[in-house]
Amino acid sequence: MIRTPAEVLRDLEKPVIDPCNEIVVSPDDWLVVCGGFEERSVGALERALTRGVPFNVLLIRYEPAVAANKSESIHSLCEAKGINIVELKYNRQDPAGFGTVITKKLRTSCARLFIDISGMSRLLIVQILVGLAKHPEHFKRCYVVYSEALTYPPTQEEAAVKLSMVESDPSFSVFFLSSGVYEVTLLPELSSGAPAGAQTRLVAFPSLDAHQLTALRAELQPSRLSLIEGIPPRKDYQWRKNMIADVNRLSDLSNTERYSVSTLYYEETLSNLLKIYEDHGLYERILISPTGSKMQTVAVGLLRAFLEDIQIVYPTPTDFLKPEKYTHGIGQMHLLSLEPFAKH
Repeated sequence: MIRTPAEVLRDLEKPVIDPCNEIVVSPDDWLVVCGGFEERSVGALERALTRGVPFNVLLIRYEPAVAANKSESIHSLCEAKGINIVELKYNRQDPAGFGTVITKKLRTSCARLFIDISGMSRLLIVQILVGLAKHPEHFKRCYVVYSEALTYPPTQEEAAVKLSMVESDPSFSVFFLSSGVYEVTLLPELSSGAPAGAQTRLVAFPSLDAHQLTALRAELQPSRLSLIEGIPPRKDYQWRKNMIADVNRLSDLSNTERYSVSTLYYEETLSNLLKIYEDHGLYERILISPTGSKMQTVAVGLLRAFLEDIQIVYPTPTDFLKPEKYTHGIGQMHLLSLEPFAKH
């Protein structure tokens, strides 16, 4: 029997994400890093450098540039250790086609690829995974590297203050990490072949930045909503799930189904995304906005790599708040092999 792409993906034995303390690199290997402004952007690189073995680094520089980005630090680290470094520029406000760009840059490599997503935007993660998935030889030797942070602002008390402001003034906008939405980005390479006239279902990951979901609903006018609510693996952050629901007023939304999944274990997100697709994909146009955690975004990228009739949409931020408002420190590192997802 001929199986559908959804059935192929569903039946795959999903690899687990493994905690690790180092990346064992070889001279031909490539580590893809992104110069974001979180401290964990350099975590994997620093640990790889401790082995004293040469390897290759592909640095993705964000444009427009932000002074606090770690690109210069990454460049200096590589130069000091004699590491071969190649750079690519990524324009947040014009990101179309980047998956193809990075694939072309790496296509001559026959070694392993380590994709450090710790400093990447969610849209960039999806673009890279979908781009690489078109070349099975890449996925067979590709690994996702993810470093947790030590702390994740805001504190519960800070979030409660913001929520109280919303309750006293419903027009008050809650901004924790970014300020406003520049536009809802739809990229040609992540578009859908589904009929434009079909009813739409928006699959979204509500966050503490309530303007993201508001912008998506206003711009896309979906007929139905599927909301995936994240449960942090650390108990001291599990208050966020209920806080996010309150900030976004999820209980007031109609025509909505809600799921609760881990923010770390991507396979939970992938399983629920497949269920949503199998339940609704035949009659509805599925739009997915990857605004959840970075490992949840890996699940979105893997899903879109298999299911080309899904449209990816992304609320590109207008501006970012101060770097200290983001995560602090470098925590546990994790490694995920993508070999089982290579298409044969």
